[in-house]
Amino acid sequence: MKRIYKFAAYVIAAAIITITFSSGIEKEYEGGYVNLVDELYEQAVKQNDNLETIEDDIEKFYKNRNEALDKYNSFTAYNNRYYTDARSKAGTITDATTQQKANEVINKSETVYKAKLANWQATIATLNANEKELTNLHSLLKIMTTQPMIEKYQNTALPENTRLREASNELQKVIEKIKVITK
Repeated sequence: MKRIYKFAAYVIAAAIITITFSSGIEKEYEGGYVNLVDELYEQAVKQNDNLETIEDDIEKFYKNRNEALDKYNSFTAYNNRYYTDARSKAGTITDATTQQKANEVINKSETVYKAKLANWQATIATLNANEKELTNLHSLLKIMTTQPMIEKYQNTALPENTRLREASNELQKVIEKIKVITK
């Protein structure tokens, strides 16, 4: 008989724990869980033309940035390959004076080349700083947009807790029965 009461107590406790913890289950998608702020924001974007325009502008920025940086990275990779190969070729020169002259030509050319990149590097540094600001402001926008949405949900979707109170009362009855038997 004691086992039945213990078992009943465990079942009721497990039910209460399950109900409590299952109330905040995250939505699972292919590849993992989706951040609820992002999920709510996506819903808001579909309903708000201004947000949709902002998202389109952000997407356009990243596309343009990636295209420009791809061209720049290709350009620098090609030049870096040249200077690596030129140094390798200079290393095959057996006459010390001729090898020194080849290295001087390479170093001078590379210095001029790097000076040509200074404007690009400054632009990239500015772009990176602005991109960090964009990321921060975009996160703030998502939070500010979704906060009223979650507040509305909190105000309208809070479930009735009658069943939980009933379960709690049932648990208390089982506990009392067990106390009577285990005294």
